[in-house]
Amino acid sequence: MTALRVLTVDDEVLALRRLKLLLQGIPQAEHIGEASSCEEAIAMIASLAPDVVLLDVKMRDGSGFEVVEALATRPNPPAVILVTAFDHFAVRAFESSVADYLLKPVERGRLSRALAKAADQLRAMDAEQRLSDLQQVVRNLRASARSNGKMPFETEFWVRSGAGLIRISVETIECVSSEDEYIGLHTARGSHLMRSSIRQFQQRIEPDQFVRVHRRWLVRKSAIAELRTQRLGGAEVILRNGKRLPAGRVYLKELRRSILSA
Repeated sequence: MTALRVLTVDDEVLALRRLKLLLQGIPQAEHIGEASSCEEAIAMIASLAPDVVLLDVKMRDGSGFEVVEALATRPNPPAVILVTAFDHFAVRAFESSVADYLLKPVERGRLSRALAKAADQLRAMDAEQRLSDLQQVVRNLRASARSNGKMPFETEFWVRSGAGLIRISVETIECVSSEDEYIGLHTARGSHLMRSSIRQFQQRIEPDQFVRVHRRWLVRKSAIAELRTQRLGGAEVILRNGKRLPAGRVYLKELRRSILSA
């Protein structure tokens, strides 16, 4: 059997690396490239013409839905396997759909089965029918998101640790620091870097868990033990673990409000 030519799309470097490693262990798959944005994904689908696209649902510059919709202009669209961390709406969306989905963290066995299903789809359906099914997937997902009243939020992140990957649950994060193109996720068990920004991190998690205390620091509200005003007009936040962080003047009003309402 000819190997499926697979393009991976995700805005997290470590997620792309994980998918690449998983694909290397699947004989029926050939990893031909990767994209880290919707715009890049659309361009690479046009230039590489993959058989299958592993497509992250949530991207920094949009969503996987937009990439699927862009396939309407292609005469021979690839099979699309959506990747998501949100099983509470993805399962319903795909119950009556031929397209497949993967829940993060992706496991090799599940990925292999999804690729086998994609191969069956490519053999059994013509391009027009595949496109019609992809459009139905988008309608299902958007309808599910609307019925929930909001888009779901991420509850964990996979980050690099030594030569491997480690899962960081959002509820274990005590504070987040800005580190140039990265952020530091600080937990009781250690700190880890992830390529992102504090603003992007806030957009991906459930709101009201954290409060911005400084341009470089985001803190879990429940981790705050004390807000201390200094003599020269500055302030600092003292966490329950004893860690001291600067509190910027522009954030003090919101910080005080958050503490009082906690």
